[in-house]
Amino acid sequence: MSYEKKIALIDDHGLVRAGLKGLLNSLPGYTVASEGQSGKDAVDIAVNDKPDVMVIDVSMPEVCGIEALKKIRENEPDLPVLMLSMYNSAEFVINSLRYGANGYLLKDAPEHELKLALDYATDRKPFVSPSVAQHLIDLAVKTVDPLSPVDQLTERQRQVLSAIADGLSTREIAEALGVSIKTIESHRSQMMYRLGLGSSTELVRFALSSKLAQPTLRPNPATNGESPPI
Repeated sequence: MSYEKKIALIDDHGLVRAGLKGLLNSLPGYTVASEGQSGKDAVDIAVNDKPDVMVIDVSMPEVCGIEALKKIRENEPDLPVLMLSMYNSAEFVINSLRYGANGYLLKDAPEHELKLALDYATDRKPFVSPSVAQHLIDLAVKTVDPLSPVDQLTERQRQVLSAIADGLSTREIAEALGVSIKTIESHRSQMMYRLGLGSSTELVRFALSSKLAQPTLRPNPATNGESPPI
């Protein structure tokens, strides 16, 4: 009987994780042996379960996937890690590879790409989804004027940053903007890595120091304090 490589699967959405688990278990030569739903779980599983390869969602609350990757590399420098994301952001890809990921795969990738990415990762070869490779090429060859840190953010991200500076919680920002809490968490993760910040505390400090001239956001009273549907 051939040896099946043990996968540790980390994703904060239970239904998404269940679907990925079924798909991963269907791939020849692999089996999901450990599961987690947070960056902290990822760090603990890497140390305690000793998987053959880890598949980690990039965008998770509290400790995001890339922050977890940095911590994993402190104790497990050779453990193959494949980052999984719905975002084709060049910043996410570059930071993932910079901090030691063996690959970056989009969640809407076809099944054969998932198998290829796992094979590459376990062979310690870099893999990036073909659909995001062009972004990296454009970033490498395009000449752009230097931007201030705040100029690198989208208009919505500036709104979120301004709200953070005003002391609003993630739930309050989501209510004020009429979006889900998960969307705000994703904006926070993107801002942290676009700005080169390593923690939520650093993001708050940056928000306070930037003094953005943006309208102050306040929770919509019509929501009665309830979170909008995700």
